[in-house]
This record gives sequence, structure tokens and C-alpha cells, in this order.
Amino acid sequence: MELMIVMAIIAIASAVVIPRIGSSDGKHYQAQLRTLNATLNYNRRNAIITNHPFEMRIFPAQQKVSAKKKNDWKSQGAIIEWQVDKKITHDKVFSLKFFPEGGATGGIIKLQQGKFIAHLTVNSLTGKISIKESVDEKIQE
Repeated sequence: MELMIVMAIIAIASAVVIPRIGSSDGKHYQAQLRTLNATLNYNRRNAIITNHPFEMRIFPAQQKVSAKKKNDWKSQGAIIEWQVDKKITHDKVFSLKFFPEGGATGGIIKLQQGKFIAHLTVNSLTGKISIKESVDEKIQE
């Protein structure tokens, strides 16, 4: 009985983990998600430490960028969306500002690479970033 439970747990875990590991979209998605999250946190931390606002720009993949600052982020093929209140911006450059008190302009960044989707919510009061990930099974790789 215990062996069956262990086997069931392994089967469930492999059904969730293996599709993410095998996909090149999954690898690119994970790398972009990590760098975007790190850049957001970098800008928040620097605004607090230096006691000056930090503005970062997020560039879509098709945007031609010649001079990129350290506090900016550019998509490497992922589709990006920016949502503030009800307004949604698709694949356009947008700015996000972090303030010395810890706050930010706030909003939701949607990052999608293939069937992998992440929603990064920037809390306008605290500037903290929370991530919610999902997989759209309807999209074929």
C-alpha cells in the first residue's frame, strides 16, 4: 500500500515537472522570469538604499534598443503585457518607477513564452513583487 502511494506521488510529480524541463520555451521562460524579477528587485532596493526614485523601462523583444541601462530589462522573445487598473499595454516599452519610501507605480506584468505564463504583480504600496505562474495547455509547442 505504501509503495503504491509513493508511486502515485512520483507519477504526479513527473507529470508536472517533466514538461517544464524538456521544453526550450520553458528554459527561456524561466531565465527571463528570473532576470525580470531580479531587475525589479534591484531597482526597488536601490531606490530605498539611495533615497532616490529609480525608474526602469521594460522593452519588448521586437524593440530595437541601442543603449540599455543596467536597471532596464529587455525581453528575449517572450510576449510582455503591462496592466495598470483596466488599461493593458501589449508589447510596447513601458516604465515602472520605484520610490525611496518603498512604494512603486504598481501594476501587473504578464510574461509569456510559449505556453508558460507568469504574472508579476508590483504592489504600489510596498513595491514588492509577487509571481503567479501557470501553463496554458491549449498552446502546442
